[in-house]
Amino acid sequence: MKNNPYYIITGAPSTGKTSILNELSKRGFKCHSEIARQVIRENLDSGLEIFPWNQMQLFSDMVLDRMKTLVQQFEPSELQFLDRSMVDLIGYMNFAGKEAPKHYIEEALKVGYAKKVFYLPIWKEIYTNDEERKESAEEAFKIASSLYKAYDDLGFEIIEVPLKSIEERVEFILQKCQEFDLKESAS
Repeated sequence: MKNNPYYIITGAPSTGKTSILNELSKRGFKCHSEIARQVIRENLDSGLEIFPWNQMQLFSDMVLDRMKTLVQQFEPSELQFLDRSMVDLIGYMNFAGKEAPKHYIEEALKVGYAKKVFYLPIWKEIYTNDEERKESAEEAFKIASSLYKAYDDLGFEIIEVPLKSIEERVEFILQKCQEFDLKESAS
């Protein structure tokens, strides 16, 4: 797995990923929003009944295709932050009791995501639901566990982001990216 500066920000639903990405974007960094939420919104708007809660495999295939299209547009050396990745699809499928197809794993490994992933732990005080986020807090804990396991199983180094203000979390992430870059250039 080659290592590009495509940093994944992951975690259970409602852990602050979008807020962190919005702050990174305000600071001038290239960020990509969660594709699964986009697909859910589009399917709701168009009346297409393909969602993770009723057609997990078909929905995941739609999201995977969009993720593949997105990463094909990346510049190899450009620092980028992603709200979830192909690995999240594997974690969500495991959470749903389904085995992810082998090509999901192959695709996730060949993209060249950074080997270090930023993981946002469950934070009950900020957990909310909305039209695209239907999971209960209990389900969110199980999702968190499935996501962590998916990344760990594929050999990613998981960096847990502390439960602090958005600004402090962003500073933590940027500091870690800088440390990773220094280690990479020293090797």
